[in-house]
Amino acid sequence: MARTVKDPEERRRELLACAMRLFAEKGYDNVSVRAVAREAGVASGLAYHYFDSKQALFDAAIEEYARQCAERFCSIFADRSLSLDEQLDLAFDLGTKREAFPYADFFHASEHGALHERLSLGICEAVRPSLTAALERDAATRGMPAPDAEMLAGMLVYGSIGLASDGHELGEQTRRAARRYVAALMKEFRHIGERKG
Repeated sequence: MARTVKDPEERRRELLACAMRLFAEKGYDNVSVRAVAREAGVASGLAYHYFDSKQALFDAAIEEYARQCAERFCSIFADRSLSLDEQLDLAFDLGTKREAFPYADFFHASEHGALHERLSLGICEAVRPSLTAALERDAATRGMPAPDAEMLAGMLVYGSIGLASDGHELGEQTRRAARRYVAALMKEFRHIGERKG
């Protein structure tokens, strides 16, 4: 049978996707690098070429999953056909839907609190620059400076992840209150820009 040669980065991503699925289904203790290689249909030596230990594989799988989760938000904030308010609404909706995160049950399990915090932080760190850029673009279209864009992006991202991190669907009352506070922050951000502009 002919060997399938793939781009090394594509192969690495496949191994990470397989590893994340297995870790979420079976738990850290019940998964090995060999098991991931077997499930991915590659030789164990190839898996060890990319990851020298189970811990390295696990760490990389969580980082890749955080990157993938963040990518969805970043693509919303990069969509210039949407207003900033529309982007914020879409991002908020995405962040409050558990089905948008395939391994939510794994990360929300009580015994995985530290992993959940690590994942949340990784998502926030990846999304914050995209939201900062969207805030700066919004200010620029209004002919205003955006001196506090990075600070506001941090408040919005880290505050929102806190709402989504409790492991339960948000009730409509909580969603309305959160949107009200975001609207108030946006109003103040724009008002400050007008004063400094």
